[in-house]
Amino acid sequence: MDVQKTEIKKNKIEVGIIGGRFDKVSTILEEFEPGDRRFIHSYEKIGVAPRKLGEVGEREVKVKVPARLHPTVLDMNCFNLNRPGGGGIGISIAVYFHASVKAIQKPVIRTSGERSLIVRHFAHIFKELLGYEGGFEIELQDHKRRHVGLGSSIGSMCSVCIGMNEVLGRPFAGWELRRIMGYHSCEESPMNEGCLLPAFETGIGAMVGINGGWVVASDDLVMVHRVELPNTKVIVFIPEVKSLEDEFMGKETSAESEVELLLRRARSLDAMQAGAKAQIVLFDMLPAMIMGNLKKMGDALFDLSYLGSKRAECEQHGAFGTPIYKYINAFRGIGVEIAGMSSVGPTIFALTQKQDVYDRAMAYLDSLNVSKTRIIETEVDNTGGTVTENGVERSFINDNWLKG
Repeated sequence: MDVQKTEIKKNKIEVGIIGGRFDKVSTILEEFEPGDRRFIHSYEKIGVAPRKLGEVGEREVKVKVPARLHPTVLDMNCFNLNRPGGGGIGISIAVYFHASVKAIQKPVIRTSGERSLIVRHFAHIFKELLGYEGGFEIELQDHKRRHVGLGSSIGSMCSVCIGMNEVLGRPFAGWELRRIMGYHSCEESPMNEGCLLPAFETGIGAMVGINGGWVVASDDLVMVHRVELPNTKVIVFIPEVKSLEDEFMGKETSAESEVELLLRRARSLDAMQAGAKAQIVLFDMLPAMIMGNLKKMGDALFDLSYLGSKRAECEQHGAFGTPIYKYINAFRGIGVEIAGMSSVGPTIFALTQKQDVYDRAMAYLDSLNVSKTRIIETEVDNTGGTVTENGVERSFINDNWLKG
């Protein structure tokens, strides 16, 4: 569809931030329409050198980006709506976003498929940053599993950003696209159909979506280390918990409830335990990654699941996290090497390289009469994002996405 200007009364949500017993301020979530220049940041703010486009002709590409699991943030006190970061761990899985992006001469933005508000806003961002006078035709298909911890929003952003960057001749390096996404992350507003809200971003979705594999990131959207996990099966399980009821009734997206969680109890717990989390990553997780020891990686992640913001995320699903922890503990008891909850959940995941363990994990879910519609059987994606042009598919792994 062509972009049309509409007048929408904007809302604001004031949320109190609690980072510690003596650290209490407020932040404002303000609705905006796609293309609002107040929500398009300067090169200086996002930490990218300015540049302009040369001549651009009509060109079309298709992009495929894997979804991400986000087992933990390292310190939620290190990011806010205008300050992406916080570090964390990410896993790329073979569940995909698909985007078709075409550069056109007419200066319009036409969108189809899904997540049109997000798509349109990022098209405006590219036009504004690059001084691009042409337009785009963009079709996006997400993975249809939204606001349950599978990165539906950042995966959508990543897909269209890669596509626009390609059809414009790759004006941005991969790490620069990551910063553009980090500083402009957004979600659809639960209050107005035509509006967006600023969102939090660690950069994990862009890192694993492009590079594939297992990633550890530090603050300020910096990637520390990445390893492949060959022949690793993945079970993704979305349990029925009370925290999903409003979502299934169509009452809200996750935007407001996530902010309440991330800016309060999660920050307070990380203020006390982020140091311990960082030590586990440095002394246990990273050495296990380097050695390729899936079991030791899982041991470190299991410890992280009970600390800081991850504990707060699990607890929001009721009974001090019992509905979530019972599955994580059961999978580990079965012999699953890595188990955890993704992002704010309630998605539970299990990773194993052993067929007998995989079979036992699936038998366990079957014994609970879990509907097959709530289970995704897949694998770790070690390739990352791909671009197809003129029938030829190529990977981004050879680009400099690994910088910073």
